Order: sequence, then C-alpha cells, then structure tokens
Amino acid sequence: MSKPKISIIIPVYNVEEYLAECLDSCVNQTLRDIEIICVDDCSSDSSYKILEGYRDKDPRIRIFRQEQNRKQGAARNRGLKIATGEYVWFVDSDDYIDTKACQILYDAIKDFNVDILCFSAIQFTKNRIFSYPQHFQGVQINKIYHPKTNWKEINFSNLNVVPWAYLSKKSIIQEFQFRENVFFEDTDFSAILLASVNSFCFIPYSAYFRRINSDSTTQTPMSQKKLEDCIALLNSLDDFVKKNKISEYHFLYKFLTGQIDYIFELCNSIKEIKPNNLDMLMELKIQYRRPKHSLKRFTRKMLNKLLGDFE
Repeated sequence: MSKPKISIIIPVYNVEEYLAECLDSCVNQTLRDIEIICVDDCSSDSSYKILEGYRDKDPRIRIFRQEQNRKQGAARNRGLKIATGEYVWFVDSDDYIDTKACQILYDAIKDFNVDILCFSAIQFTKNRIFSYPQHFQGVQINKIYHPKTNWKEINFSNLNVVPWAYLSKKSIIQEFQFRENVFFEDTDFSAILLASVNSFCFIPYSAYFRRINSDSTTQTPMSQKKLEDCIALLNSLDDFVKKNKISEYHFLYKFLTGQIDYIFELCNSIKEIKPNNLDMLMELKIQYRRPKHSLKRFTRKMLNKLLGDFE
C-alpha cells in the first residue's frame, strides 16, 4: 500500500454527540488517499464504540486508546508517532471539515511548495449559526513567508495557534512535541512550529468548521490548574526565545508579550492566586514589560485584589 497523502489525527474524549459528524466529514473526503488516526483519551461515554463502528466500515481509520487520560497533547503526540502520511492535519473530534478540504489543501501545499499551509475556519454554534471565516490577522494571502531566513517580513503577532488551522509536512512536525497532561498545550506548540519552519503560506479557503461549546477549555472560567498550565506555556515560549536569541521585533517575541498580558488579565477571574504563581508571572511581566506604566497599573490592581482576599 502506498503512503497516504495526508494523515488526519483526531484526539477523542467524550464526544459521542458530535463524533459521527466529524468522522463522516473525514471518510467522505474527495481525496481518498488518506489515513484517519483516532486516539481515544479514555472516554467514559460511547465514543470508543462509535470509533470501532467506523473502523469496521473503513480500513483507512486506525483507532488507539490511551491507558490513562492525559489530555489532547498526549493524544496528538501518539498520533504523530503513528502517522505515515506525507502531510499531517489535526482535527478536533467535535468539529468537522469540508469534504473537499484534503484535496484542495494537498494541491495547494504542493503548488506553493511550503512546509506549512495555513487556512481559515468558520465557527458555528449549537443552533447552527455560522460566523464569517477566521483569518490570521495581518497576513497576506498566497504569500510565502520564510520565518528562518527573513522573519522581518512577518509583521503580525496575533497568531492562530490552534493546530487544526494548518497542514504540515510530517517530516517536519514530527520533530516537535506537545506538552502533555495540560491545558493550552497547542499555544506554544504552534507558535514555535511556525517560527521554526523554512516556509509557510496562508490561503483564503475555509477548510474547517469549528464548533463553539460552552463547556470547552477556552470557554470555561480560569482555574488554578489552568493558570499553572498557562505559566508553563509562557515558560516554554520564554525558553525558546532565549535559546534561539529571538529579537524583540520578532513575531514570536511579540506573541509572547501578548500572551503574558492576556494571562495577567485572566487572573482577575481567579479568587485566590498562589504567591509563587504570582511571582512567576510578575517575573515574566517585568522581563517582557511593554510599556512600563501598564506594569505599574496592573501591579497595583493585583495587589489590591490580593489584599482584599485576605480581609
């Protein structure tokens, strides 16, 4: 059997309500030469049985089950190790893709001859209300960017860091790993990946349909666990910036400073913050401060909040 053109990797966890729609969109692709790798992360509902039913009907579907729940990062890492396709695409199990997507994306990435091909998505709600396509802000369409050799041409900092927003060469993406058993495992992964490849391109095509769930990680309130995982992702980006001597004008550096500001704002929803967590955040804020007056204002705000918690 020849090597598949695309490996679709789907992490699965308790999505019995939406899984069939996701799988149907994958098995009905106009490009038939694909493999669909489903990694079940110890689902407690009927998700695994649904996977077995689809596998029995379509030999392109390969299913694996984690021995313990380790979240999407571990499931994606396992899928990456198993993938045999020329290119890799991550698809979330509660979303679905355009049935022409694999063919269109494969033809485009070949035509542009890039390491990563980025594209847009359409969000939709439970009531099937669809939004306008989501794009990388500030990115020119059909332009080939070269992060390694000419990062100065990349002037955007609002990266779309979700792993379903791009198709990538397997030989390249397999060199990277998601952080496991954490929330927000994709934020640093995708940003570092985009900064490390030789070339990427954005095309104006909505290949992906993203479901907005009120109980998803991004829609639920910040918790102590999530905060600690956010700090871990900041440390991951910080390590990459230091190791690679990233300029303060580099898009990844700007992305990191934006993430620090964003996570600081999220802290307002946490009733109590462990002192060591605040210390780590403040250390990063000072290191990447911009501008100084915002640091003073936020420090005062945080101190007032903390003092109030102890009253």
